[in-house]
Amino acid sequence: MPAIANRYAKALVDVSLKLNQHEQVARELLQFEDLLASQKELALFYSNPAIAVAKKKAATEEILRKLAFCPSTSNFLLILIDNHRMGVFGEIRKAFQHELNNRLGVTQAEVTTAAELDEETHQKLEAKLAALTGKKVALKFANDPGLIGGVVTRIGDTIYDGSIRQQLNSMKARLSSD
Repeated sequence: MPAIANRYAKALVDVSLKLNQHEQVARELLQFEDLLASQKELALFYSNPAIAVAKKKAATEEILRKLAFCPSTSNFLLILIDNHRMGVFGEIRKAFQHELNNRLGVTQAEVTTAAELDEETHQKLEAKLAALTGKKVALKFANDPGLIGGVVTRIGDTIYDGSIRQQLNSMKARLSSD
């Protein structure tokens, strides 16, 4: 991530932890990122240098009022507009989540399964991964019917592939090498 994204993210983490608003700020940043992704015109509005900063701030204040964001998130977004940094908002949001997770001792795990898992299985998986990593684990789930069954988990750069597809591929490789 660019150094500029890390600087902004660390500053926001400092403030949000100090005010004990880190969970709310994280949710609101994600909500704003989703808004930008779903409203391409809004993203273009922020990236257009011909539009005055005052106009961008006025429009953003109206959006923030409707979304009822906390002052920490609102002020942060307005600072990004003042400093012409909305173009790296997505990277700042990711850097914020990464820095927040580091400070709270949380590791992010991306779990891919063939089908939706029930809540009990979510909890068991979370407990196993917490024991494996020695940290609290935040799970992000995705589905891929091509896995046939099983689970593929990515934690940082490490991938744990317990999918049936992987087992079949391994068996195929062993059989074809004999």
